[in-house]
Amino acid sequence: MSNSSTRARTASNAPSPPLRGLAGWFGRPVFLEARGPFELRTLRRHPLWDGIGIPDGNGRPILVIPGFLASPTSADALVAILRKANWAALTASVGRNSGPAYNGVERSQADMLSLVETFGRPVTIVGHSRGGQYARILAVRHPDLVGQIISVGAPLLLKYPRFAPVRVPIEMLELTWRRGAFGPIDPDLEASIDRERFLPFPERVDFVSIYSRNDGIVDWRTCLDSAAKLVEVSASHGGLINCVSGVGAIADALKRQDQTH
Repeated sequence: MSNSSTRARTASNAPSPPLRGLAGWFGRPVFLEARGPFELRTLRRHPLWDGIGIPDGNGRPILVIPGFLASPTSADALVAILRKANWAALTASVGRNSGPAYNGVERSQADMLSLVETFGRPVTIVGHSRGGQYARILAVRHPDLVGQIISVGAPLLLKYPRFAPVRVPIEMLELTWRRGAFGPIDPDLEASIDRERFLPFPERVDFVSIYSRNDGIVDWRTCLDSAAKLVEVSASHGGLINCVSGVGAIADALKRQDQTH
């Protein structure tokens, strides 16, 4: 889909280092995220809402993994759109995705393996924010079972967003669950996930990273994984999977499957 607010970058010309110093600590104003409801309202009036412009899935399986602290309903619009375009779309069973990363990865992996067993073919994974980190890990673990991953607003170059208004509460929450406030945890499994998230990406899996310089939560520079085809849109962080430019970019990424097979 052609969109004036969407443009691709190649890994070779992408700026790589995240912001540092005060700019990296404070980042963009979080109030930019107030655009989210307006972005969704615009999407509802766009042909994309009816699946028009999304490549026909022909029953292919696709797993959508929501982001950190996002309600599973945050992916409802995207999943509904994909289903209208004949994709067998499923939201990963990660709940609010707030606990240890290894729990979210294992639950997403179980959902992915179930789709592979049901449909007998590799799965496409769309991961929003933290969900994009999980998608990358699953592709590294199972390059034969993952056909494509599309990370959307995912901080792929580090574990947590650097911006203070986001990172401080995230780290406080991690400290809480590491102390067992939400039940027993396994620090070794979490450390293993922290290693896996930065392993080399398999060449056989198609990888697209969609990001926005207007993201009020994640520093867009941390989305620029050198293994991915990089696509820039204009959207809020939450709106990346709930706005015209974000869903349009996901549609374009899905078209790559038909172009490369």
